Amino acid sequence: MKEDNNIDTCILNLNPCYDHWVILKNPTKIPNVVRGDKVVTLVDGKGLNIARVLSKVLGHSEYFCINILGGQVGTIIEKECDRLGIVTENFWIEDSNRINTALVYEYENKMLMINEPGPLMKLGEIESFMEFFKGHVRPGMNLVISGSAPRGFENGSLLQLVRIAREAGCSLKVDIAGSWLSKIVTVSPELLKINADELKVAFGINKDDFKSMDDFRREYSIRDLIITNGKMGSVWLSESEKLHARSMKVFSDFSVGSGDSFFAGLIYGQEAKMSKREALKIATACGAANTMHYGAAIFEYSDVEKVIGDVVVTEVVL
Repeated sequence: MKEDNNIDTCILNLNPCYDHWVILKNPTKIPNVVRGDKVVTLVDGKGLNIARVLSKVLGHSEYFCINILGGQVGTIIEKECDRLGIVTENFWIEDSNRINTALVYEYENKMLMINEPGPLMKLGEIESFMEFFKGHVRPGMNLVISGSAPRGFENGSLLQLVRIAREAGCSLKVDIAGSWLSKIVTVSPELLKINADELKVAFGINKDDFKSMDDFRREYSIRDLIITNGKMGSVWLSESEKLHARSMKVFSDFSVGSGDSFFAGLIYGQEAKMSKREALKIATACGAANTMHYGAAIFEYSDVEKVIGDVVVTEVVL
């Protein structure tokens, strides 16, 4: 059991997948037939992307990732995580995990992402997972909640997970969207990362309204609120500091995984006891480095070193 290892961070990856990125360098010559020039394969899901950056890029091993796995695709994900050295604890269900496909039209600088619906969890499997989860959390642990969950795993199940974590003495670091976002803010996570567009949809706050963002943070007693806005950078709002960071260099428009890479850098910075300014700088560099390669969160630390000098961090005036 992970509590015996005194691991600091538990990452929930409730809806993992196996991805194929098919790179098309030239227009197809045969109508209605797509033949790729290159294929990039990777285990995916926001939690696994975070774990991959922590372990493979930043050399941080004080974490483990909880996956919900099923079927032949689940077996592929398990074996690939083992090969990569990603530390996992896997809960198995009957239905199979999903395979997602990205068609990258390199000659047009655009892409099409095709996501399968993913597995359907039965009620009994959800109840068993709750007991599994209870056995893997402990006082002082950081619980990272990022991404979606399998079908059948409703908002109430998420809140039950949060209650279990709180009762165990865990702190919460959260990056989710949709209906889950409006639920999770009511439990006052210590750190909440939100995309600026999601903030607008869920709470009606404009991406340049820093005063309303900070009022929102105070209303829900959120210690650290991070708002990301693509190429325009990110804002970190807390009681002690209010910062904006932006990378002056972005290498492509293929940014899938940049938010997860950013979040991994942020978690690493906090675990390494960096200042907020330093943590935000390395997080921003990780997000920018992700745009240097096809696939989500599969860059190297040397890529981070190439871009971190182009990250500018400034104070935010409300």
